[in-house]
Amino acid sequence: MSKSNGSSLNGHSVESMYIETEENLSLAKTWSKDPDAYAHIYERLQPPESIRPLRILLIVPKGKKEDDSSQRALFLMAVGVLVSITPKQHHVEIADELFDDTLNYGGNYDLVGITTRTMNVNRAYEIADEFRKHGKKVVLGGVHVSFNYQEAKPHADCVVIGEAEHLWETLLQDVANGELKPFYNSRHFPPVLEAPTLDYQRIFNASKRGKVDTTKSIPIYLTRGCPHTCNFCVTPNFIGRLYRIQSAETVRQQIEDAKKAFFKHYGTNKKPWFMLTDENLGVNKKKLLEVLKVVKECNINYSTFISIHFLEDEETVRHLAESGCVMALVGFESVNQERLALYNKKGEVQKYSKIVEHCRKAGLNVQGNFLVNPELDDYHDMDATETFIKENHIMMPIYSLITPYPGTELYKEYKTKGLIVDEDWDKYTATNLVVRCTKFDPLEYQIKFTEHYLAFYSWKTIFKRVWNNPHKLINLVTSVMFRKNLQEQLEKIKAGKIRPVQSIQEAEAKNKIATSTTQKEGIKEEA
Repeated sequence: MSKSNGSSLNGHSVESMYIETEENLSLAKTWSKDPDAYAHIYERLQPPESIRPLRILLIVPKGKKEDDSSQRALFLMAVGVLVSITPKQHHVEIADELFDDTLNYGGNYDLVGITTRTMNVNRAYEIADEFRKHGKKVVLGGVHVSFNYQEAKPHADCVVIGEAEHLWETLLQDVANGELKPFYNSRHFPPVLEAPTLDYQRIFNASKRGKVDTTKSIPIYLTRGCPHTCNFCVTPNFIGRLYRIQSAETVRQQIEDAKKAFFKHYGTNKKPWFMLTDENLGVNKKKLLEVLKVVKECNINYSTFISIHFLEDEETVRHLAESGCVMALVGFESVNQERLALYNKKGEVQKYSKIVEHCRKAGLNVQGNFLVNPELDDYHDMDATETFIKENHIMMPIYSLITPYPGTELYKEYKTKGLIVDEDWDKYTATNLVVRCTKFDPLEYQIKFTEHYLAFYSWKTIFKRVWNNPHKLINLVTSVMFRKNLQEQLEKIKAGKIRPVQSIQEAEAKNKIATSTTQKEGIKEEA
């Protein structure tokens, strides 16, 4: 059963589907069922036009060890949503360090908002500290600080915990009235049951990014959330297992708005490239096929994240390819069935090759994500993964060292067991060894991992993969970029510029192990 929502949020029309699954109904118990429970929030809100206009700067930091990528989307979705739902009288600017935007610390801003991920949070703290030195009000939000809000608070006037959609207007009103609170907790506000639409023209104006051709991707989402509970993923604990689908017509309008705002036509260049930022696109097949029919009519190319389960279905694969999907990022995680069970993944390894071959024949590139865990995987396991990738011509494989990000069930488990040996957040890029490695020399394991990763991007492998996949140009350009970054990483490791912590004792001696007081089972009420 589903409920259609045609509500309004800050003057923006919302038309979406909240899928009423058992998981969603169970999660909904987190919030109050009393219809008057949130009345005090809405009663306190003033009409937007009565609030003094604010100048707002939204910042995306670049992590100190984050590599360069030509395939990044034009803007971070979380920032795009905030720009879109900000009442119209406020002026909003975006500064994205991933695009080398300059930060104006002396700018005339009433509020500076900084979004965080674990790999960029140290840089976020530096930026926040500098803006506060210049007398600016700073709010920190995003995944990392939602689970480490006490760590974040010394760097900010305010920390937002969880999704910001239904608390943003309250926060801005408090800024305008000089009443900004130290914490805003999403669980004290109504649940976000809709997928807010994006104001692409306003995002374009705020980002000053300029129009783009087919070499840059425009972010969009069709759905929000994921009902699965993979223990290495932060989504279930950050936004819950609510699965929200935008209506087909809303998606059509969003695509056309995005084209008009961002896409530059020239010559035969007629298909813009979109990046779907959905956590898991294929959860509800019926609704997905309805939306894909409309996407096909919009004449675009796009890439997306999708579960391997849904690529088993030939009808789904056909509709994806026909609607313009050129690349599906799949979390294979492992080619060992026992490993999948440990990650709470339900894939069947023996089906993987057949699924990939069928996708390729349908015109759909498959990009694979694979995890390496020093407590589970030896060098033979690395060899097996390399063989699978080469034999199946997996497009632009992503090889990740297991990284227990704060907010995941894996972090809780590894923290309890004492398996985390390095909490230098700059290293949390999924290419650095941050967990205990007792079966192998940590430095040797780091080198072997990087060498295996680089082997996926040897010139011979790149050309063979390009030859055996559709959409050859994007495959070639991105593979060459991956190769360059990996070569630089390996050189730094061998030169001693990057080295894993050898033991817990070493980590403690260097004061790299943070106290666990900021990690929590849920979001504390006192926040």
